[in-house]
Amino acid sequence: MPKGARVIEGHEVARDMLREVHHDILELSEVHRLTTTLAIVVVGDDFNTLRLIQNKCQRAEDAGVRVQLHTLPPETSDDEVITVIEGLNHDERVHGILVQHYLPRYRDARRLIEAVDPVKDVDGFHTRNAGLLANDAPAFVPCEALAGMHLIKQFVDARPIGWHACVVGDTHRTGRPAARLLLNERCTVTIANEDTRDLAEVSRQADILIAATNRAGMIRPRHVKPGAAVIDLGRSRVTVNDELRIVGDVRLDAVREVAGWVTPVPGGVGPVAVAMLMRNVVTACRRQNRVDEKARHAAG
Repeated sequence: MPKGARVIEGHEVARDMLREVHHDILELSEVHRLTTTLAIVVVGDDFNTLRLIQNKCQRAEDAGVRVQLHTLPPETSDDEVITVIEGLNHDERVHGILVQHYLPRYRDARRLIEAVDPVKDVDGFHTRNAGLLANDAPAFVPCEALAGMHLIKQFVDARPIGWHACVVGDTHRTGRPAARLLLNERCTVTIANEDTRDLAEVSRQADILIAATNRAGMIRPRHVKPGAAVIDLGRSRVTVNDELRIVGDVRLDAVREVAGWVTPVPGGVGPVAVAMLMRNVVTACRRQNRVDEKARHAAG
């Protein structure tokens, strides 16, 4: 393997986080008699979507999170899906709700996401949580962006104050929340996209480069400042030799010769994002049951 950037693997980081989540869940169960519960709503029977859900269910089991899986047939209408979501909103036993976002194209995904009670929106996609994040207020943050920031602070710089960061990709799920988190860390942030003129010239100025376009292999060595930290939030499905593979936005083998740090896909941000999801479920459980407020009251 040629020398170059440090490849930041996320599996060990995720395992450590899940152990911490498991400890918190045991406390909620033993001290407060709470069963931390995540409801997952998925529409249809797409194989890759179901495989992704299975992975999340396994990680939840590792952490001790109870999962309610609501798998609905492809022909289920949006109104019927919303009825299921509203039932979960009112179920005090459910603390987090995840609407699987690889939904059939004909669906109004935004309408389904907005149907989730913001206090149970552990994916962080609801407009209210986006607004809270924009105002640097306590909010649920999309897990991929949160995971990318966590890896930067753990492996690159615990306090990246003053670093120049460039986020390539401006989606509500990854790029924009990543930019907001970087701003909250007092970074100087440039937001670009695949249509930015002279993109390589813009991105090559950044000490931290976040790739979040979901365009396979878009980021090449010419886009990267020597020694920069490159965090890949992209995820695309491509077929190689009749085999379906998950790849990122970054051409890893080439970029690692230029960068100082780089995350692979799969195995980089992804495992940490799932662990962040479980942490968000614990946070939701604590908030809804006012655990920390009650503890402060008891101590006072």
